[in-house]
Amino acid sequence: MKFDKYTKKMVMVVLFLLLFGSIMVFSTSWPYSYRLKGNEIDIIKKHVIFVFLSILFMFLVSYVNIVRFKKYSKRIFIFAFFVGFLVYSPLGINIYNARRWIGVGGFTFMPSDFMKIASIMLMAYIIDKYKNKFTFKNVFFKYLAIVGLASFSVMIQPDLSNTLIIIGTLTAMYIIAGMDKKAILFSGMGISIASFAAVYFLNSGYSRTSRIQAFINPLKYRDSKSWQLIKSLFAITNGSLWGVGLGNGRQKYTLSEAHNDFIFATIAEEFGFIGSVFLIGVYIYLAYLGIMISRYIKNLYGKMIVLGITFSIGLQTLVNIGTATGTIPPTGVTLPFVSYGGSSLVMTSIMIGIILGIVRYDIKGR
Repeated sequence: MKFDKYTKKMVMVVLFLLLFGSIMVFSTSWPYSYRLKGNEIDIIKKHVIFVFLSILFMFLVSYVNIVRFKKYSKRIFIFAFFVGFLVYSPLGINIYNARRWIGVGGFTFMPSDFMKIASIMLMAYIIDKYKNKFTFKNVFFKYLAIVGLASFSVMIQPDLSNTLIIIGTLTAMYIIAGMDKKAILFSGMGISIASFAAVYFLNSGYSRTSRIQAFINPLKYRDSKSWQLIKSLFAITNGSLWGVGLGNGRQKYTLSEAHNDFIFATIAEEFGFIGSVFLIGVYIYLAYLGIMISRYIKNLYGKMIVLGITFSIGLQTLVNIGTATGTIPPTGVTLPFVSYGGSSLVMTSIMIGIILGIVRYDIKGR
């Protein structure tokens, strides 16, 4: 099969990103690890474990026919919706004034990562169900309900970045499936109003407005609100064209979350503009592979899941790099397959496993 070669290339790209990410996590985390744990390898040891788990789960899930779960899409979404509220139970963990994590037996995970998959499955189900009657009346309000419930479940944590990724992903799926002009108008108005409300009125422990202020005028707030952004921009600037060399970056010594949300800044410092463009090109190629794979999937439900996952990973990459480069307001989201982050790394790899599984069983069904 022609599109089988695209899946093999996708696996190779993901493995490359995981390997490169492990190198960069060590390069960026050892100063912080030494200050926190008294040794340089504590963080990278944990990261390597999660990398192996990610690869394991990716290949295990590739043997699961997700299309068979189509009829359970509603139940899976409802389950993910209520799991989001567990962040306010005794299982919830508060980090940096946000309750985005659930801890079970020493393992923590973000419910928003599960909601990404669940919302994609439900939107794909709606698109498949009404493929022969794809009208504003049949689809728009169901799309609105999925977006609203998914956004509410994630925003209460609060997690604006993943909320925007979910909204963007579901909207992209709707557009690709054939969103009409009326739906585009109402969706645009709704997203604009919701974004304004989230930024200016939802202050949960830390101010959304202050992040906008830091984004607009970072130098004015360089010692407070925009400290991370300024450090990130210094790192990128210091990298110049070719970079200072692997391990020779300086800003990672003072930049918090250098191995996590702001890892792209150190990549830009150590590999320069050329290395940064190359990495961005790798992500663009990964998105291209996802789109090409979707073109050959016969089953509409599977096709839309592949596209949804591709959009989700692409938007997350865009948000992370945009944050590090100061082109969008600071948000807390990892760089897929590269940043340190246990549950995020595993869940993103599971998404790739879902794509591989759809391809595997779509081929068998031919």
